[in-house]
Amino acid sequence: MFSFLKRLFIKKSDVVPDLDDIPQENWVCTFSSKTDDRFTGECGDGYEATVNRAGVILTIFRNNCFAWITNPVYRYQDAVIEALIEFPDPIPRADSMAGSMAAGIHFRCLNDSTFYSVMVSDGGMIRLDAVVNETPLPVLGWTETAMGNQDSQGDALLPYHENPNVFSLRIIARGTSITLIVNDEWVAECEDDTIQAAGRIAFAAQTWKERKDVSVYLKAIGIDSRPMEIEALHSRWNHYLAISPEAHLRLATTRFAMGHFGPALASLKQAAAKRESGEKELLLGAQIYLAQGLLSEAEDAARKALSLNPSNSEAIASIASALYLSNNAAALDSFFKTLPATTIENSAFLSNLEGHLLHGKGAYTDAARAYQRAGILSVNNGLYFFNEGKEWLVTGSIPQAIGAWVKAARIFMEESDYENLDGAIALLLDYGKEDEDVQALAGKYFYSIGETAQAEPYIRSLIDKNTSDSGVWYLYGMILREHEQSAQAIEAFERAIQLEDSCALYHFRLAETKFNLNLPCKEELSRALSLADDNGWIYNLAALVALSEGDVSQADTLLHKARILLPQEGDILVNLGEVRRQQGRLDEILNDFNRDDGKLLHCAANLLVSDGRYEDAEDWYRQAQKRLPYDSELLTDRASNCIELDLLNEADDLLSKALDLQSSPDVYRLISILALRKGEFARSEVTLHQGLSEFPNNTELLSSLAEVYLSTGRPSKAEKIIPRLIAAGTPDQADILSQRILDASTDSVSCNQCGRQWRYPKSIPPQGILRINDMPPDDVPAGTCPTCQKHLCIGCAREHINDEGRFLCPHCGTSLKLTHQGILWILRQWQDKL
Repeated sequence: MFSFLKRLFIKKSDVVPDLDDIPQENWVCTFSSKTDDRFTGECGDGYEATVNRAGVILTIFRNNCFAWITNPVYRYQDAVIEALIEFPDPIPRADSMAGSMAAGIHFRCLNDSTFYSVMVSDGGMIRLDAVVNETPLPVLGWTETAMGNQDSQGDALLPYHENPNVFSLRIIARGTSITLIVNDEWVAECEDDTIQAAGRIAFAAQTWKERKDVSVYLKAIGIDSRPMEIEALHSRWNHYLAISPEAHLRLATTRFAMGHFGPALASLKQAAAKRESGEKELLLGAQIYLAQGLLSEAEDAARKALSLNPSNSEAIASIASALYLSNNAAALDSFFKTLPATTIENSAFLSNLEGHLLHGKGAYTDAARAYQRAGILSVNNGLYFFNEGKEWLVTGSIPQAIGAWVKAARIFMEESDYENLDGAIALLLDYGKEDEDVQALAGKYFYSIGETAQAEPYIRSLIDKNTSDSGVWYLYGMILREHEQSAQAIEAFERAIQLEDSCALYHFRLAETKFNLNLPCKEELSRALSLADDNGWIYNLAALVALSEGDVSQADTLLHKARILLPQEGDILVNLGEVRRQQGRLDEILNDFNRDDGKLLHCAANLLVSDGRYEDAEDWYRQAQKRLPYDSELLTDRASNCIELDLLNEADDLLSKALDLQSSPDVYRLISILALRKGEFARSEVTLHQGLSEFPNNTELLSSLAEVYLSTGRPSKAEKIIPRLIAAGTPDQADILSQRILDASTDSVSCNQCGRQWRYPKSIPPQGILRINDMPPDDVPAGTCPTCQKHLCIGCAREHINDEGRFLCPHCGTSLKLTHQGILWILRQWQDKL
């Protein structure tokens, strides 16, 4: 029992290791000197590992963070691994929780995504997982431990006796057998063949919701990979040392919870072989027998438990279950008659079984009341109210049936139990379609399963009646947003908030809608955060608002909070990437983008494009395309980048593939741009016409077609695009196009004194001598100064006339001349009108 602690003082030899070797050794490290140590410090996303004489210190800065530091020296397949782990002071926890954090050992680590993980929680529980491709496969769920024998043995005072935050963890990995020992108390022997290759060892820690900014210590570690020692220790712990019946009982409880009924029963029998079964063991045995369909054995075990404690409600429930499942209604009825009425009336389960019995007797009204009582006692089980409704239906009491089904449907919806909800909604629509509660539930149900078209009539009907159901107004707002009626959606969300101001989701959607319309939304965001400061999406939206206002620092802070709450959400990582890009630190975050996730690779490439790093972006686009070869949007974005790099043939191929997969305005626009770059003007125009036949109101395609007309000298055709842009709701683009047409077809000349401007065609024939008999009006050009080349209008020139009646330049006094061809053309047009 003390072999590990004794070996802490054995002197080590100095060896230059082959890092990938699979040695047979007995290595012990107390971190008392650098020669012992094989770990090196490192920093990562949300954690930091340091190594000093106190041990390996793994500090985790975020909630819900899982981190580890790998021992890079040697690989092991079979080994006995012993570790001394110290937690910070624990925080109070609910009985159902394993603790607030965990730490442990990874072994047979093939890479960062495949390994065995043994974790001990600060609450004294242990679990074992085989992690394959980042997917944990539970081998042993969270299991209670004995927390060590607190009575010192001999003269030795063990570390976990002195400090309850210290745990001694021993793992015996021998082939497919993995034995777990905590504080020198056997916990379990598990069989698993998922990972049978040699791998590295790592020290790991994990925080949950309650913990952040905490450090856990690996005080000492030992690895013995000598086959004889492994075999001896395996036999000693599993066959020779006495294993307490409590340990077998704890293991049986875990295995039953995992659904491993056969191994659970074996563990329970091992406990029974060492002592007489008590109430707890008998009840667990009854539950295992029930799960396996061994109904008579379950009944026997439960009756024995009941004989030890006649008021044990679990034993009563187990007996009733066994009798009901064996279809022995007479025996169940007789058993119920032996029970006090209050025992049945205070149990949802027994009330439900009573309802079944009464239904079988034809006592439908009494059965309905029994089901109703069960539903009241168990507020999260809608089936009780559902059964109540069916009993009322048999008696012809339709209003009571509808009322029960409404209760059931609300519970099913809250629990996301769509299978049972579907049946409840069908009955409600059959018998109570005009009821407002039924319409509300139907609308919410159909919207939740993506059938918006079916939901909309029910929602609109209730809106027309000015319903007081805030959820209906919220869904109406979401439907309006889908119909691109965001202004009306704002009114719907505001009405939902009036009815239920305490719902953070309503404030969030209102803020989101306003943000998308470039309207102020800080007040709504502030309210949403005050109601749900643990919602990462609200922080994400607040960050986007800050980013739109140019407050990059605030956006950074908010996105860090969002990422702590939602560490796996790629959208938040991409938004943080945009912040880093604007800070000039994009490279710092690119390593956080999962190289196996095509969508994230795509987003990273887009960030590089926004940063003007087209060649770097091309590498990321290629990696993304290997993982998502049929993603039309990815192909389109990469084609756009290829055009920037002048890789026109590559872009042509990509756009052709994208168009075959899914046409879009962007694909047509880029093909048009590509054709223009290649000088294929006809192809560019034909492509845009084809795109507009599919997307007739797309303003980007309309503007691109107008540009093609202008670049090929057809401003009159471009002019016909203007009313289409106005009809598409973009008058600003129409104004810009009007100006472009004007600039493309005319030149301008202006008065240098007052700024008055005149336009004339770009191509005009040479203008001959012009004789003007009448004085033109003030808004007509007067001429050009031959010395300083300044132009004047008649209005400004009137102030500078010499004795001969000639117009003079106000700057140099020279007589104005009619030499500018454009001015001559303008004057001729005026004279022709006369």
